[in-house]
Amino acid sequence: MTPLLATLRRLLPSLSFLLACRGGAPDFPKTPLGRVGRDWLAAHNRAEGHAAVHFTMVNRGSAPMSGAQMDSAVHAGVQLAERVGRLVPVRLLYSSDTTLVMMLRSADSGVWSARFTRAVQPSLVKVAVAVDRVHTVGEADVMTRPDSNPR
Repeated sequence: MTPLLATLRRLLPSLSFLLACRGGAPDFPKTPLGRVGRDWLAAHNRAEGHAAVHFTMVNRGSAPMSGAQMDSAVHAGVQLAERVGRLVPVRLLYSSDTTLVMMLRSADSGVWSARFTRAVQPSLVKVAVAVDRVHTVGEADVMTRPDSNPR
């Protein structure tokens, strides 16, 4: 293998990502769920307890949340941020009044799906946040969450 070909193979994933984002990274829509998504991503990318506490406090629902539940939510958020690293929006997959789904990419080129769903009150949160890794198979994206209605 020639040195040029070896270099191109090493750079291909980065180049393809840059070309896919050449118009700039998409932003969350300017909707209530979009603001929650943007706030969650900012807290996630800071990867520290204060940001996670702030997001958790702002996103509290009408049901009472104990100190232990607050600690658990903050701890889980910080652990996810430390494990995954910074995330960058790649594509808005779905947006409605009740649900928003954004595709994200991590620094290791992993693809993630973040789903923001308005929670029915009373609930511990106003908006439920679910983040799942997406595995790519050829051109198709496959979610890691199993299908709840198999055929």
